[in-house]
Amino acid sequence: MVLIIIAFIVLSIGGYYLYARKFSVMPDAIISLMEDVYEPTTNDKILIITPHFDDETIAAGGYIQKSVANKANVQIIAVTDGNRRGFGQERKTEFREVVKTLGVGQDDLIFLDLPEFYLKERVSSSQLTSDLLQKINSFAPKVIVYPDQSDTNPDHKFIGQTLDEALKDRTDFYTYTYLVHWKYFPQPVGLHPGNNLTPPVKLIDFSHHWQRYILSQEEEDNKLAALSIYKSQLRTPLLHDLLMSMVRKNELFLEKTLPVNMTKK
Repeated sequence: MVLIIIAFIVLSIGGYYLYARKFSVMPDAIISLMEDVYEPTTNDKILIITPHFDDETIAAGGYIQKSVANKANVQIIAVTDGNRRGFGQERKTEFREVVKTLGVGQDDLIFLDLPEFYLKERVSSSQLTSDLLQKINSFAPKVIVYPDQSDTNPDHKFIGQTLDEALKDRTDFYTYTYLVHWKYFPQPVGLHPGNNLTPPVKLIDFSHHWQRYILSQEEEDNKLAALSIYKSQLRTPLLHDLLMSMVRKNELFLEKTLPVNMTKK
């Protein structure tokens, strides 16, 4: 019996690594095993933190639409100025038009205008923490959505690490993170709106509690329309592929914390 158990464990581990080498993301079927993220209700305050102009829609365009439809108050903090390649104003204009398409008002946008690209080398963690906590405490959200520190983009990673540390002892809201940049994620590359968005194989473990938001067909179509407004990004082939690849039947979030004495609907 002991040998059978050992053999099963070895084969299971071996199978996992063989799958991970051949496929970079989990199969579509895993979506049916995931829990749903908290669905906002009337007067809930939802705070979306986006490192760059486009991440808010790439990661949470459907969730934002649902929040607005449910009469929640959505506020978006844009951390960087989008000016690394010299067209920050164009990108900001696109961002304003995009969020209007998603139903978010111009008065609900906050611009920190910090320098884009390698933010960690240009802004201290204490400054970023102070800037973000001031906005968080002023807004008093029910849900905060921000980039995951596993993300390979340095700005996303830095913001994720900073907020994980700043919010680790808070129990007054839901916190979720999202992944945008990861090697071979998502798969397949390109516009495949009939596919599910599934997490990377290497981020399936006990420290990553993946959850889903299932988009309606209208939300998915509107997300594609919103992302199509980002002409400045779409003219770069790699960014074009990334934006289009994130238009799927669902969005993915990592659950970080839950409020004390609250349960999801």
